[in-house]
Amino acid sequence: RAHSSQVSRAFATSGFPAPRLFDYETVTSNLSVTDAIESVEEAFAALAKGKVDVPMPMHIGIEESSVAGPGDCHIKGGYVSATPTFTVKLACVSFYKNLESGLPPGSGIFIVVNAVTGAPLGVFQENRFMTDLRTGAAGAVSMKHCTTEDQNVVGFIGTGAIARNMARAAAATRPFTGICYGLDTDMSAQFAESMSEELGMPFKVAESAQELC
Repeated sequence: RAHSSQVSRAFATSGFPAPRLFDYETVTSNLSVTDAIESVEEAFAALAKGKVDVPMPMHIGIEESSVAGPGDCHIKGGYVSATPTFTVKLACVSFYKNLESGLPPGSGIFIVVNAVTGAPLGVFQENRFMTDLRTGAAGAVSMKHCTTEDQNVVGFIGTGAIARNMARAAAATRPFTGICYGLDTDMSAQFAESMSEELGMPFKVAESAQELC
C-alpha cells in the first residue's frame, strides 16, 4: 500500500503540464490569410499522397429542454503522418437562444496534441475565425492550381463571413474582378463596396446567380 501510494503521488506531481490557452484576440492577431493558404496547400498535398488520417466527424445533438439547447456540437480531427502534433476541433453551432443574451450562436476551439506523448499542448479559442480562414484558403489554393493567370473574374454566391474570407484569400493569390450575388440586395451592395475598398479590386453585384456561371 505504501508503494502504491508513493507511485500515485509520483504520477500526481510529475504529470503533464496544463495546456496553454490562446484566447480569441491572440488567435486573430497572429494568424494571417497567407499562413492559412500555406497550411491548407500543405495539407491538401499530404492528403493526396495518402499521408493524412482524417476520421469521420462526430455529431452531438443537443435537444431543447429547460436546461439545455437547442444546438449541435461537431467534433473533427486529423493527423498528418510523421509530424509532431495532431489536432482536434470542437465546434458548437445553432445555439440560437444565445442571441437573446447578446451572444453569438456558436463557438469553437482547436486542441493541439503532442503526437509523441498524447498530451494536449494548446487550446485555441477561435470561434469560427480559423474555420472561416481555412475555408477561404481552400478556395485560394484551388484558384492557384486549377485556373490560369488570364482567368481574372471571381464569382461569390453569398455575402457572409465565408465569402469575405474567400475574397481575401483570392486577393492574396492574384488580382481579380469580383462579382457577387446574395439574396439580400442591400447586403450584396455592402459586400461589394467593402471588399472593393479593403482589397483595392473592383467588385460588382450580379442580378442573379446565373450571371456568375
